[in-house]
Amino acid sequence: MFVLVIGLFSIGYAVTDVPEPNVEAEGQTSTVYWDDGETPLGTFKIEDRRSVPIDEISPAMQQAAIAAEDQSFYENRGISIKGLSRAVWGVVTDNYAGGGSTITQQYVKNFYLTNERSMDRKVREMFIAIKIDQELTKDEILANYLNTIFLGRQSYGIEVAAQNYYGKPASELDVAESALLAAMIQRPGAADPAENPEEYEDRFRYVLENMAELGYITEDEAVSTELPELSEAKKDNQFRGQNGYLLDNVRKELVNAGITPEMLDRGGLQIHTTYNQEDVEAAIEAVEDLPELKEGMHVGLMSIDPKTGGIKAMYGGEDYLERQQNQATEDITQAGSTFKPFTLVAGFENGFRLTDHFAGNSGTTMMYDGTPWRPKNYGGANYGSVSLLRATESSINTAYAQLNIEVGPEKTKDVAIRAGLGEDTSGLEANAANVLGTASPTVGRMTTAYATFAANGIHRAPHSVAKVENPDGEVVHEADTEGERVFDENVMAETSYALSRVVTSGSGSYAQNLGRPAAGKTGTSQDNYSAWFAGYTPNLATSVAIYREDESGNPMEIGSYGGRGSITGGSFPVQAWTQYMSDALEGEDIEKFPKRGELPDVEKPQNDSGVPNQAPPARPNPNPDRPRGNDDEQPRQERPREEEDEAPIEEQPEEPREEEPAPEPPPEEPAPSRLPAPEPDRPNPPPDPEQPPAPNPPPPPAPEENDLTG
Repeated sequence: MFVLVIGLFSIGYAVTDVPEPNVEAEGQTSTVYWDDGETPLGTFKIEDRRSVPIDEISPAMQQAAIAAEDQSFYENRGISIKGLSRAVWGVVTDNYAGGGSTITQQYVKNFYLTNERSMDRKVREMFIAIKIDQELTKDEILANYLNTIFLGRQSYGIEVAAQNYYGKPASELDVAESALLAAMIQRPGAADPAENPEEYEDRFRYVLENMAELGYITEDEAVSTELPELSEAKKDNQFRGQNGYLLDNVRKELVNAGITPEMLDRGGLQIHTTYNQEDVEAAIEAVEDLPELKEGMHVGLMSIDPKTGGIKAMYGGEDYLERQQNQATEDITQAGSTFKPFTLVAGFENGFRLTDHFAGNSGTTMMYDGTPWRPKNYGGANYGSVSLLRATESSINTAYAQLNIEVGPEKTKDVAIRAGLGEDTSGLEANAANVLGTASPTVGRMTTAYATFAANGIHRAPHSVAKVENPDGEVVHEADTEGERVFDENVMAETSYALSRVVTSGSGSYAQNLGRPAAGKTGTSQDNYSAWFAGYTPNLATSVAIYREDESGNPMEIGSYGGRGSITGGSFPVQAWTQYMSDALEGEDIEKFPKRGELPDVEKPQNDSGVPNQAPPARPNPNPDRPRGNDDEQPRQERPREEEDEAPIEEQPEEPREEEPAPEPPPEEPAPSRLPAPEPDRPNPPPDPEQPPAPNPPPPPAPEENDLTG
């Protein structure tokens, strides 16, 4: 009978193949890092598991595992004689009870089989263990075993357990720490040792005694070693607060790039993001420093490195666990006058110049497709004939409406798409009103477009992942940072100059507090649904939008906010933008915008706007012997009052006053590298007692526009 059983075992061994690893055991946690490549931001996992080689597991931990589970590990052939005898006897008596598994057998069960308690599974386990012992070295088997065991606190594998219980890698575990983890192998879910250490006291002593018996430690060490101190179990959800928006954006980006969710959750990937931890904290602080938001109000912020396309920071919402809709990448809101630069670029590409003049009076009748249209300026302000530079500084709707009709709204739309706004942007149409911001992009897409301006015409796809490595260190995904030139360099230099005048002389003048060359555009939508500031320096592009929605997600009037009659792009959005940019660029080199060059020499399109070509307004020549140049080639003596706008902390509502326009500044005037002193005849408004005064406050900005009126 015994010979027959042995024969059956021999046949069973011969016909038993080593199976493929089970999915659960093979899966490893993928780790997401901040842009330093070292600090973890979060993980993707089904269970928390990270495998390490044997040389990254301390000798004490290796010895403790052997002492606890298989003292003959280095001598046996994958199974123990006692275990084999019990298995044979179980076959004979049909009464197998299990137990007595070697480390190799436990590894086989964890990695290849299941936890099913049956004689059939145990016999297969033994056959496979013998074969594994012949195929792998003892060090490989021990490492694989320690990488597959479960040790509580959602810890799969010794590396995760070392971090979760002691806050250190497995390579640094000492004797006491190792002995306690080894004591938990048989009953990992019995209790958390930090809360109930007595559950493991006896087993802990058993492991130490065996370590002494095997010569790993002395008898004195076995007696004197006490239970180690443990870190508290982590109870914070990694998706809480801003982290959830960052991690969710990473996951969606990689899935779109072709990496499967299963690979993200089980592939042990090392995911290196472009997120800068300090910049993200600066974004959070800039938003939290705004006055308390009214019900339904939201803030979105995104910041992109224009030289790479990498997303440095975003503000997606107060808490991902409370609202999963990302306010930077998924919410949409009307762009307002942040859209005007697309028409400006289209104008430069089609023969227009900053010295060209347009109709600046509110309600000017224009013709588009045979239909009269009377766009209005904010507050019904009249400016007379204004240069394109002046219209940009003061965000004059009528002038830009005329330019858009003359250039062609389809060209404005094309510029927006080339810059990065996206063809599927909600409301993006080729009609006369598109210049006033009827489209509703995400904050992220608007930031991408302005990053293209900052990159002097090179569009780079925005991305939050720089590269992804598999467990072997092989790069399996890498972002394309080369980009594509979509605009002429001189057109971009002229655009940056014009938008820098919005900061130095126009509606975004609060941004002068940044103390370095900056360009940007304010925007306020129809019915005060949203307010924007989108801007950039040569090394960072950022957009901030404040908007309001009802319970159904429909646009809703913001109304009075923060002690002001109404919110505009030149108020709190530019204030948050400036605060964030000041922190994010601290210590960075101050870069200047490219010098202006020759624009494309093309013939302007025919004026089909129904508005006569505008000439510069007549004014006395103070020096009859000196020929008069173009309107914006004369030095500005004093800015007219209708260009003034309240600073972000002013309480009175904005009311432009009609006066004759003043001379335009010279095109060559550079953006100041530091904040100018207030002009003596234009005192700064008193500060709002609820808002801290800005450092060295700028002159009041020009009146913000209500873009979609008319």
